[in-house]
Amino acid sequence: MVELTGTLFAHPDSMAKDLKSLVRAGCLAFMGLILAASAQAANVTLMWDAPVEGGVSGYRIDYGVQPGVYTAAVDVGLATSTVIQGLTNGSPYYFVVRAYNASRQLGAPSIEVSTRAGVRVHVAGDFSGDYRSDITVFRPGNGTWYVRSTTGAVLTVPFGASSDKPVAGDYDGDGRVDVAVFRQSTGTWYIRSTASGAVQSILWGGGDDIATPGDFDGDGKTDVAVFRPSTGVWYVLNSIPGSAATALRWGGQGDVPVSADYDGDGVDDIAVFRPSNGTWYIRYSRLNNSVGLVWGGAGDIPMVADYDGDNKKDIAVFRPANGTWYIRYSGGAASAALPWGGGNDIPVAADYDGDSVDDVAVFRPSDGTWYVRYASGPSAAIRWGGSGDMPALR
Repeated sequence: MVELTGTLFAHPDSMAKDLKSLVRAGCLAFMGLILAASAQAANVTLMWDAPVEGGVSGYRIDYGVQPGVYTAAVDVGLATSTVIQGLTNGSPYYFVVRAYNASRQLGAPSIEVSTRAGVRVHVAGDFSGDYRSDITVFRPGNGTWYVRSTTGAVLTVPFGASSDKPVAGDYDGDGRVDVAVFRQSTGTWYIRSTASGAVQSILWGGGDDIATPGDFDGDGKTDVAVFRPSTGVWYVLNSIPGSAATALRWGGQGDVPVSADYDGDGVDDIAVFRPSNGTWYIRYSRLNNSVGLVWGGAGDIPMVADYDGDNKKDIAVFRPANGTWYIRYSGGAASAALPWGGGNDIPVAADYDGDSVDDVAVFRPSDGTWYVRYASGPSAAIRWGGSGDMPALR
């Protein structure tokens, strides 16, 4: 029986790239191509690699709207891609693929992968819209953003003041990250659209609030949000027109906000990392449940990212004391310890090569160099920025 593992990538139909080139040799690699068919339906295209050992007579795709619960199946024969049609637009879907032999015996399923039908996937730091994270710093000294795309193109944007916190995100949902800052002294967010250059200001938060932008309503747009440590309350300004703002108590003084999409439903989950006991407290947005997971401890820097490419964020910490990354993959059964960086390095995990798997990376302010360890194996050292600069990836 052939055993398969897998990874899913989600891109809209405007994606101008060879998806097949993203397949990693020796594994079943899923790639989801989101195609909005109508206001009510959407299609998802899946692609995968045939196992190198052969012996496969066909493949079956199992899927459903809840993790681990598959209510539909499609036999695609020996094809290594298929289009799942008629999905509900805006709904999360979870997929596995299984190979079968000549006797129709099914092999083990791939890892579960997910996507939100009809909603463009967000790539941290992608100012150009090419599904690759751009190396970016905000320089408080002159209030300027310096963006270096993967092609080497440079974007320089004066926007912000010395005391501002960078909060870049895709606030208009066009697939390109927008320059933005949070001015804590006044509780004001200033957002500049990358596409149009239009600027808006939003009064939201202040005092000791920590800016925590994210897509909390699942519409593909970054929402303005803050976490108030003094009361442990999250205040979220949802971007869906007509929707009410939300206030939710989760966490408290000393906690580090680590909101992200941990369950792959396309909606960021409210979460905190508590250094005092090394515990992550995650409140899932859709499943109406929560979990506490011990991973890391005092001195560790939480660095949430998708390190296995299944469209679910993985819990991870960077430990400056020994320069090691400790990653707990979303399936829960596997983990990794990767030495990369150290000392005063700033962790900046993101998808720098566009393979839909986040890469381990650090920014070293002392020499202004980004050290990237690609998930595919090679590494790179890219000089961009310097002492006092703030990496601006979201």
